[in-house]
Amino acid sequence: MHNDEKKEMKWIYEIIVGSIPPFSLLPYRYSILLQLLLLLVIGLILGFIFDLKPISLIYGSLGILVAVSWSLLILQLGPTLRKFRAPLSKDENELLERYRGILFHRNHYEAVPGILIFITFMSYLFYLSPQLLDFWLGKYPDIVLLLFVSLLIWDICYRMGLGIWTSILALWRSIKLKKLAENRSELEHTPYTELNYLRKLDINNVFFGMISLLLIPIIQQDRVLVAIILVFFIFIILTSFASAYIVSKVPWLPPDIYNLVMESSFAYIGNALHGTTHVTPVVYIFDGQRIFFNTSKESKKLKILRKNSKVAFLIDTRDMSNIYENKAVLFTGEAKIYGLSDIPLRFFQMLGARSLFLKKYPEYTKKYATSDLPKAWQLTPIISRILVEIKPVRIIYWRGAKQISVPV
Repeated sequence: MHNDEKKEMKWIYEIIVGSIPPFSLLPYRYSILLQLLLLLVIGLILGFIFDLKPISLIYGSLGILVAVSWSLLILQLGPTLRKFRAPLSKDENELLERYRGILFHRNHYEAVPGILIFITFMSYLFYLSPQLLDFWLGKYPDIVLLLFVSLLIWDICYRMGLGIWTSILALWRSIKLKKLAENRSELEHTPYTELNYLRKLDINNVFFGMISLLLIPIIQQDRVLVAIILVFFIFIILTSFASAYIVSKVPWLPPDIYNLVMESSFAYIGNALHGTTHVTPVVYIFDGQRIFFNTSKESKKLKILRKNSKVAFLIDTRDMSNIYENKAVLFTGEAKIYGLSDIPLRFFQMLGARSLFLKKYPEYTKKYATSDLPKAWQLTPIISRILVEIKPVRIIYWRGAKQISVPV
């Protein structure tokens, strides 16, 4: 995608608001906050002029808060995708370009779900559930009040449509990306940071769904509308979690390096403190996304890591009969040390790492599990052995006599 096209990745609402002073004079994030302030002020003024009940003012303010919260979440899409680097795979690159092209299409298809929701809701409100409108605004509301409430309803419906649009497209993108990743060759891949961006966008959509529950107090008088909001909430949550999960299963390493890391049994970790370097061999596991090793709580490398988390992690395979068949990969980055505080949030991740260690090194784990060894050597998690995750920033790959830098 060309730079000028990336700059135009905006929703129709952004384009309209961005052309109206004073919103056009501010960065979009601040223009949203200004919209919130103006809507609240106008809503309160109209409420006092037309003598609305205090509960109606509270409901109106809650509706404005939902619309603006959704706007702030949706705002993350454009800037995130603008800085997205092209994957080192032609098919995956074409897929993500297509995803961006549909998401921010110049015909603004993203507005279609919102328009349909708005028309359906307004028809339902006026013809099938007029008592809800009476509850909000009284028996005979003024036309000015009706117009303001209609504008607020449109704001909410438009963003509900955006939530549906983005979550469906994200799930489609993730499924296609996973399938394409299964057919990679050699050094084709989508870098880790880019896959992480996609996961973050999916998690944003999860929060989008959760915020919709704030609408329930406003429509609690109508069971049909409450049921619709709950269905919307469940739909957004399920599709977003499914998309994030599928993306988490897409390998961020190219096949050559992925196979090397999966098949090798030993690695070398190097770190340094105050000019003194330290290199030791370790056993490790790779769960398809993260590299882990464990070390004694008393080890020198752990003491260094607590003061300097920067590490070099080398994995290699050697063919003594033909040096051109040798392969090695060097990960440089930072180490994440797991402790007691990580158990509540990363319990299943730590449990999975332990299971992989038991599977990959059955004899090693059996021998080091015995209580006959010194306490520092035993495999008791947290107490005597500490789990460490490698978070790469740079990857260098050697194949034969050729050195290749692989973007992370």
